[in-house]
Amino acid sequence: MLSFRKKAAAAAAAVVGAAALLAVITHFTGENPVSNAVRTVFSPFGTGLSVVSDAIEGRVNFIREAAAYKSINEQLVAENTELKKQNREISVYREENERLNELLSLKNSMGSYSTVAAKVTGYSSEHWYDKIQINKGTLDGIAEGNTVIAAEGIVGIITSAGPNWAEVETIIAPESAAGVSIARTGDIGVTEGDAELCRSSLCKLTFADKGANIIVGDILVTSGTGGIYPPDINVGTIREISADNMGTLNYATVEPMVDFSSLREVLVVNGVTQ
Repeated sequence: MLSFRKKAAAAAAAVVGAAALLAVITHFTGENPVSNAVRTVFSPFGTGLSVVSDAIEGRVNFIREAAAYKSINEQLVAENTELKKQNREISVYREENERLNELLSLKNSMGSYSTVAAKVTGYSSEHWYDKIQINKGTLDGIAEGNTVIAAEGIVGIITSAGPNWAEVETIIAPESAAGVSIARTGDIGVTEGDAELCRSSLCKLTFADKGANIIVGDILVTSGTGGIYPPDINVGTIREISADNMGTLNYATVEPMVDFSSLREVLVVNGVTQ
């Protein structure tokens, strides 16, 4: 390989030298038989030099253009990355705006009830969503026993509160209970939290009216009894029914309307306006 390179370099030098000699002879001798003969002999070298020169110039231009294309490509990649980032931010803002509009609509639908909007700031350490924390508290008029709802339905009740925070026991917590009715039939029952079902973000329907007509897919709403939750707010959907040999309901598994894993904003119902 090294020998080939040396030979190529020598050949190129010979071509350059011949072309230079041809130029000198032409310059000093002008047009005569001797100079014409010399030009005839060395003319192919001049042509070869022109070819080599054109090849070198083409290679240089190619390298220059390749560098320019690389720079343009890097710029386009950077711009594309920035556009993707902006699109993600726009998507986040759009989703947040939609959630806040839903919360505002819910607030307006509460009529005579006094409400406070709050953000979810934390979950229980076990991550079963049986308890959540919000960023509003007693300074905003929030107190223990207040109902907490979302656009989709019931979240739970306030169990403790500080000046700027409050803890919510959700409807899937083992200690939770709420009076409900089946929207399709009006039959009454109670939803209760269950330690095992809580792990799957589910609760159960118990104490239903004897002979109540319950089917999978039935929607449960708050009954308003007990003075804890306002009436006619969505609670959940019947997912599975467990009955004894006589067909009497033992309990039904309920899937809450609220997806606690994606809950971001809530509305606290802290009383009735006068």
